[in-house]
Amino acid sequence: MALGSSAIAVAEPVQQFSFQVKDLKPGGRYTLVFNARTFDTTGGVPQSPEENFLRLPAGARLRKEFLTRRYFCDGTKLRNDITHDIDPRGTPFYKRVADLRPFIRRMSRERSRFARSALANARVCHHARIGSGTARIDARETIPVLDQLIPSYFSMFFSRPTQPGAIAGFTVVGAADETAPIVRKYPIVAGVHVALRANFVDDPTPDGLYGYRLDLPRGEIATIQVSIAELSVRTTGLTLLRGTCLRERRGRCVKRQPRTVFWFTTPPCPPSGALSIQNFFGYADPQPDITKTIQLACPRFQS
Repeated sequence: MALGSSAIAVAEPVQQFSFQVKDLKPGGRYTLVFNARTFDTTGGVPQSPEENFLRLPAGARLRKEFLTRRYFCDGTKLRNDITHDIDPRGTPFYKRVADLRPFIRRMSRERSRFARSALANARVCHHARIGSGTARIDARETIPVLDQLIPSYFSMFFSRPTQPGAIAGFTVVGAADETAPIVRKYPIVAGVHVALRANFVDDPTPDGLYGYRLDLPRGEIATIQVSIAELSVRTTGLTLLRGTCLRERRGRCVKRQPRTVFWFTTPPCPPSGALSIQNFFGYADPQPDITKTIQLACPRFQS
């Protein structure tokens, strides 16, 4: 009699990510492109991390000029205000978030208390936009009928910190693509408007490689456990231009910005000629944690 054995596939999450620095300009300005992909080796829904953060190169620090209410958008309020407002054109939620100008114009014409409050915050958010992106969401674990990845669009707004010890943060505001087949099949999905928060924490590592830790949102949207299968982000950050009015008195500008500054300082280039960025995923036992590190050539800005 022959004895045989069959291998049982063991689920294991795989995390992939990349960074690219583009459009380098004088004064240290640049565009950062971030792409990530998450999947399970068995084809199932990957386990969601309990902790997810990026470590940024030492010396890359937020400038004090941007740590003010002038740039602190209340992303959750923006989400709620746009959801509450009825757009006569029927523009999808994510497109309204991507271009706040029509919403701002409509609120400026109204005289209600809601409009005044929404207008003040929307104007701040308009100036505090740091980027945008797309995502593909896997919700099979919680809602099995959602058996296709859900394409989504989002915008990112600089915001106040929302956890102890954080310096500042940003809020991701977005929704599913209403034209996607899975969303047309289940229209309730389009009604889920997210406002997810991230935080910058000053947490230098002993080796001197990293300074800020960016704590990222984890796998939960509107109390539904999901996995972010694919993520693509493009951020231009914030720029304060020389001559911008910083303070008014009786309708006159009494203080202007003396020079153009970018929201982050440029980190010094190590002897290796490359900056290091680290992505950490912490899982519940028995799944081992995952740490991914990439090297970026030190940027050469235009003079």
